[in-house]
Amino acid sequence: MLLLDKNGPFLYEQLFEALRQSIIQGDLKTNDGLKPIRVLSEELHISINTVSRAYQQLLAEGYIRSVQGSGYYVENLLTLPGSSVINRKGLKEAVRESIVPLKYDFNYESIESSIFPWTKWRKYMQYAMLEESSSTKIAYECNKGNVELRKSLCDYINNSRGVKCSWEQIIISAGTQYAMDIISEILQENVHTIGVEDPSFIGMQRIVTNKGYSIKELSMTDQGIDIDDLENSMCQLLYLTPSHQFPTGVTTSLPKRLQILEWAQKNRAYIIENDYDNEFLYGEKPLPSIQSLSTGENVIYLSTLSKVLSPSLRCAYFVLPYKLMEIYEDKYKYYYSALPTYNQKALAYFIRDGHLERHVRKMSLSNRRKYGIFNKVIKEHLADVVKIFPVPAGSHTLIQIPRCSSQEGLITKMRSKGFGIYGTKDYWRNQEKAPENIFLFGFDSMPEEDLEGACIEFARALKEIIETFEM
Repeated sequence: MLLLDKNGPFLYEQLFEALRQSIIQGDLKTNDGLKPIRVLSEELHISINTVSRAYQQLLAEGYIRSVQGSGYYVENLLTLPGSSVINRKGLKEAVRESIVPLKYDFNYESIESSIFPWTKWRKYMQYAMLEESSSTKIAYECNKGNVELRKSLCDYINNSRGVKCSWEQIIISAGTQYAMDIISEILQENVHTIGVEDPSFIGMQRIVTNKGYSIKELSMTDQGIDIDDLENSMCQLLYLTPSHQFPTGVTTSLPKRLQILEWAQKNRAYIIENDYDNEFLYGEKPLPSIQSLSTGENVIYLSTLSKVLSPSLRCAYFVLPYKLMEIYEDKYKYYYSALPTYNQKALAYFIRDGHLERHVRKMSLSNRRKYGIFNKVIKEHLADVVKIFPVPAGSHTLIQIPRCSSQEGLITKMRSKGFGIYGTKDYWRNQEKAPENIFLFGFDSMPEEDLEGACIEFARALKEIIETFEM
């Protein structure tokens, strides 16, 4: 039985390791078939993309093989490179030596560790812990989160995004997924269908379907969702990532934002505005948040500090309209905050003293330079092979490789050369529209000084694969 820590990091790595151990230990034997991706996704209640990435890593490292039209099967480990030493060193050691490690990983979920303000953060953490240790008692944190943090965040989003709210409307949660779980719970009695961008993040789709919602996919244009699709959707709730749509990178235009608000007002519907990645802009003037353009009564504003500070802080927050606050209080009155109080206090003081704004500026400049490096190298070395999609914001970009006819095949070949690249196909609900040749590249996790060399080596490897293999 596969056991995963749903609250732990990198689910696909957990799944990969669990399956790898099953193969090495003989629980899965040579020529055994693995469960179809969608079946395993449903059994484990995880996203299709998570299972797909785990399978792709197993495929790249030689544990399984793909049979077109049939599925995935366990490889004979004795045929792996280095298998001649198995008798001397043992199966696990020989398999470990045969793995090709990733030299460069264009992962879009991680951020560069060295850019985090560790020294300042350590001081604020020490102060918060000292403050807690000096108090006469240690109590549970309230169900909305620490008051100081909510006040600091309120000032921050009032100033940076024009969000209309008081600190009492802000609720802290342990990550965006948990925030969405709460939001979908408090709307559940009155809302049954939710409109989502297509393509979109699978994790969010899974959360709302787990709550019993029906999903209506809405096509994307280069200005945002298709308004005709929205008007015909009959949905009572809309989930959007308007600042930097995932995975397309599209920023919803101002006229379209106003059209979306008009639709919500006319249909008495709610909008969940996930404003992630709004901080990173490349020569563009930031557009106001949808919430700031509204009366504040039908938009639930949601954001996170994972991209601008650290995913490990697990700090997301959302702003509820006043009429939903009573429902929240009723449903969650016996809950306590999921984040440690001293973490929340440290973050509150860090924001209050202006360090978050300074760090956002630093990160934004760094990401702009990284995007420039990536863009320059790709145009210089792969102009006739790759098309880069324009990216006005965010920490990832899309590229199209017209000659690629198998996304999975190219990912596997690139991994065999030590490069981690990631496809977008699984993000489409309408798989008939899902492209085989569009890939998502993250540049946030790699230091600037390494990025140009990594991109040049990637370009050489890709050219070699295209010239050598049929894809």
